[in-house]
Formats: sequence, C-alpha cells, structure tokens
Amino acid sequence: MDMLSWLSLAGICALGAMSPGPSLLIVLRCAAAGFRQGLACAIAHGGAIALYACLTAFGLAALVTHTPMLFAILQWGGAAMLVYLGWKALRAPAPTSSTAVNTPAPESVSVSRAALQGFGIAFFNPKVAIFFTALFSQFVSAEQMLSTKLGMAGLAAGIDAIWYALVALLVTLGSGRGWLSAGAAHRLQQVFGVLLLGLAARLVFSL
Repeated sequence: MDMLSWLSLAGICALGAMSPGPSLLIVLRCAAAGFRQGLACAIAHGGAIALYACLTAFGLAALVTHTPMLFAILQWGGAAMLVYLGWKALRAPAPTSSTAVNTPAPESVSVSRAALQGFGIAFFNPKVAIFFTALFSQFVSAEQMLSTKLGMAGLAAGIDAIWYALVALLVTLGSGRGWLSAGAAHRLQQVFGVLLLGLAARLVFSL
C-alpha cells in the first residue's frame, strides 16, 4: 500500500476506536480502579482488535458476519457480558467512612480481570466485526504480502490500545488530583452499571 492508503486506514481505525460505546465504558470503569487496570484493559482490547484485523486480512471475518448462527452467538455473548459487568458494577460495595478519608478506595477490579474484560468486550462486540468486514476489508487484497497484512493488523491494534490507554491515563490523573473521590467513584460505578445494562437491553431487542 502507498502512504495515502496507510494514512486513510489509520484515520478510519482512529474514528472507530474513538466512537463511544460499551468499550469506552469498560475502560473507564477499569481505569477508575487504577491505571494498571485501565492500561491492562486497553492493551487487551487492542489485542482483540488485532485478532479481528487478522481474521479480516485472511477473509475469515466475513464468514462470521455472514453466518447467522456464528453472528448470533457473537451478539448473545456480547449481551451476556454486558449484563454480567453491569450487574457487577451495581453490586460493587460502597466505600466505608474509614476508606473514604485519606485512603484510596479498594480495588474492585484486578489487573487480570480488567484485561479479560477489555478483550471480551471487543471480541463479543458485533459492531467490531461489522466494522472490520465493511471498512477494514476495503484495504485488504489477496495480492498483499503477509507482512503488509500483519502491519495493517498491528496499526489497527496499536491505535486502539493507545487511545484507550490515554483515556485510562486521564481518568487516573483526575482521580489522583482529587477530582474523583471514593464516594464519587462508587456512584460512577453504579452509573456505568446502569448504562451497561441499557446497552445489553438494546442489543437483545435488536436481535
């Protein structure tokens, strides 16, 4: 591909990563527990994007989106994950008076769990599959070298992971400067829970 094609691909990937959706909510929720959690979520999310990019480069993503059973499994899996994460966010314990004063809130999400959530929310998001099948595939051709296809996958994954890592960094900086107290973080978790359940309901009713 020429430089213009690479820049066009980068722009499309950036727009896809920056569009609001369940992925943003999950990264924000993980980042509220700490920067390591937010970073792990961002990197794992980028890993799932790399997987979809590779599937697209080798023509397998179209098989998923054009096979009703596989696509239905993807949709129901995404809805189930949103319900689970939303319920967990709503059930998160409120900080006690001892933890609310001069003490950070206890971590509600481990680094490994944040990574699993980041990967899962991207992998089970049917919009990601559609995005790569409809847009990313336009830059793929059978004549391309393997290194070019891997480079395209790396570009998509890198842009995605960097964007969400910046989001996690901004959330962490805000928390460190007192913009996000323990009580406010708990209320934010509950808001995330309601939004995630709402997204799950929307996905189910669209099936």
